[in-house]
Amino acid sequence: MTRPLKIVILTTKLPEDIWLINNMADICSIEGIVLPSGKRYREYGLAYVLKKRMRRLGILTLANQALLILYRKVVESRRDKQAAKEIFSGKPSQYIENRDIDILEVEDINSEEVRDFILSKSPQLVVVSGAPLLKTRILKAAEGRIINLHPGLAPQYRGRYGSFWPIYNKEPELVGVTVHFIDKGIDTGAILLQQQVDYDPGDTLKIITYKQHAVGMTLLVRCLSEYDKLASQAYHKTDCPNNNYLAPGLTHYLKVRRWLRRKSHK
Repeated sequence: MTRPLKIVILTTKLPEDIWLINNMADICSIEGIVLPSGKRYREYGLAYVLKKRMRRLGILTLANQALLILYRKVVESRRDKQAAKEIFSGKPSQYIENRDIDILEVEDINSEEVRDFILSKSPQLVVVSGAPLLKTRILKAAEGRIINLHPGLAPQYRGRYGSFWPIYNKEPELVGVTVHFIDKGIDTGAILLQQQVDYDPGDTLKIITYKQHAVGMTLLVRCLSEYDKLASQAYHKTDCPNNNYLAPGLTHYLKVRRWLRRKSHK
């Protein structure tokens, strides 16, 4: 019988990612986990994000994005929490079951501390979900054996909002999930597995993301169980658009909600 892979996980404290950890523990030997010291890594912190986006996008775009965050928190958060309980009911999503796992909490995912942590564990594979863009020192520490669960069909829909923009572009069939190798780009690494994700027209953006994680877990289990075979068959898609999408704003989101309502009534 093949021994389970020794892995290190770079992820977040969000319910969907804690659920992933608890599922992976059934089929892998988790040598260590890297988590943000707060709710988010420094790169996702509010002050850092606002400063970066203001410089890059301008105040109007930033205001539109901020309004969407407020809208989702006020209008949709209760539904999102209930959906999370239902979708992730098979495993805990609030705490890590195996408390003996070595856990490192940091502000910066790309710090030397994280690099040294990975090297000290000598994992066969590093698994990523929800972490910021990784820099060269982390990629080198993993020696190229590092895979990511991306909530989108890459490379058509790269970036953090691969569940939203396919619907906005009226390509709902391209809502999906990808497990791919990580390289220096944003979701541009060789693909191991992909799958379309079904959702309901009334689902919120967060609920669709939850469903992507549920399907993604199935793909991750297969990748971790058949790693050598799938790694040897990893591929790049060159016959489709290659786009990296930024965060949507409230006007984008309301447009999508209207389109989905019309579509559901046809």
